[in-house]
Formats: sequence, C-alpha cells, structure tokens
Amino acid sequence: MADFTPKIITSRSNPRIVDAAKLHEKKFRTRAERFFFEGHKLFSEARSAHVPIECVIVEEQAYEKYPDLFADPTFEILIVPASVYEKITAEQAPQGIFCIAEYLDNLKFSHTNAMMGSHLEAIITEGAKDKLLICDGLRDPGNLGTVIRTANALGFDRLILSCDCADVYNPKTVRAAMGALFRLNMEITDDIPQAIAALRGIGYDVRAAALNAQAQPLNEYPVTENTVFVIGNEGHGLSDETVAACCGSVIIPMAEGAESLNAAIAASLLMWERTRI
Repeated sequence: MADFTPKIITSRSNPRIVDAAKLHEKKFRTRAERFFFEGHKLFSEARSAHVPIECVIVEEQAYEKYPDLFADPTFEILIVPASVYEKITAEQAPQGIFCIAEYLDNLKFSHTNAMMGSHLEAIITEGAKDKLLICDGLRDPGNLGTVIRTANALGFDRLILSCDCADVYNPKTVRAAMGALFRLNMEITDDIPQAIAALRGIGYDVRAAALNAQAQPLNEYPVTENTVFVIGNEGHGLSDETVAACCGSVIIPMAEGAESLNAAIAASLLMWERTRI
C-alpha cells in the first residue's frame, strides 16, 4: 500500500521543486504528460471530478488552514515554506496549494484519418443531437478557458479544437476554465475542415462565424439541434478553407460603429443560441 505521509522540503533547488517549476513551460508538460493548477477551489473541484492528482505541493500555512483537503490523501503531499512555494507559483496572491496531475482522459487528440474514420463515429453517432462547438485557431489561453467554462455551464457535450488553439493545459487556460476543464469532453484535431466534413456526413449543420456576402444574421438563422458553430482566431477569424467546408456562415448583429466582439464572448453568444432551442 502506498505511503502518502506528508514530506517536508525546505530547499528551492530540490529536484521535485525544480521539476514542478518546469511545468510552466509547454515542452516540459508535454514531455511529462503532467500539468498543474493552484488554489483550494480547483483542488476541491479536481478531487470531486476524480482527476488523477499525482502530487500536491502545499505551503506550510495552507496545510494548517485547510486540513480537510488533505484528509485521506490518494496522492503525495510535499509541505514547503513560503520561500520555496514562491519558486513554483504562477499566482500573484497564491493560496499555497500547487497540484500536479496527469493529463486528462476527457481530452483526446485525433489525427485526420481518425477524425474521418471510426474514432469520430465512436464519440458522435449519426442522428445524435450532441451540443458541439468548434474552435479553430483560438490562440488566447484566457479566451479558450472562458469558452471551456461557458460550454460546460451551458451543457455542451464536446468541444472540437484545432491543434493550433492555445494549450488546454496552459496555466491561464486552466485558471479561466475554473474547473470545467476537468469535466468537459474535448477533441483536438489536426484538420478542422476534415472534421467539419465528417460532422456534415453524419447530419450536422455546421455554420462558420464569419463575415461574408452569404452570411446570415444570427437572429435570423433557424438554429436547430443539428447546428454546430465554428469560431475562429481572435485577430484573423476563420480561414477560407474552414469557411468553405461549412454549410454556410452567420454573423452576430452589432450596433453601427461597434468593434468586433471578443472571441470568447462571440462563442458564448453562439452557444447560447444553440442551447435555448
């Protein structure tokens, strides 16, 4: 039986602390297949969602302040002084709880042939009415986290993300998602147009959020249970190839002279329209 008795670390150069600090960089997260999140709320949400937590590095005062969080642990606990915790935290006002977890089972990566073949059909069956949103090139981690949080709140079944979206495990994404990351199913694909073609092939009506001559105002477009919206890059929108792969385009009506909407806000409005039918 594993021994989860808390251990004390006092050195900033301890290998466990050095490795934890490296998780701020994507290349180290990818290599280790681990990511981190901070704070008692995310820690509690992760435990409720049965996230595979490997280790929690906790500052001394936080360990004393939140004893219930560390009762009956199924993970390693490393207790450190504030001077050591400062080396690993990404927060300006840290709560002293730094969790390291394995990559999530609800996040999958599919190559093009898998998205076009049996793998997509295994997760989204013909005739289903799953609530889906496609994000193509959404680069800002805060925006992506907000989209994940909103999708979960509105009962969406899955997000399909292009591989050039922000890293789902980026600390800013994780923080903005506020625990929804642990619950929402997501699929990352290396070919969004092919994924759109696959969805259309099983009956989905895929609509690009894009301004063009054929675009319909969102308030005039008949949203159905088969509708899937596609949101694009914050600065450049969707590529011509992605727009061409869709069934058509919609635009969100705005007041004359208004600037374009933030991508996460636009995605939220599109998801709301799909949800309220």
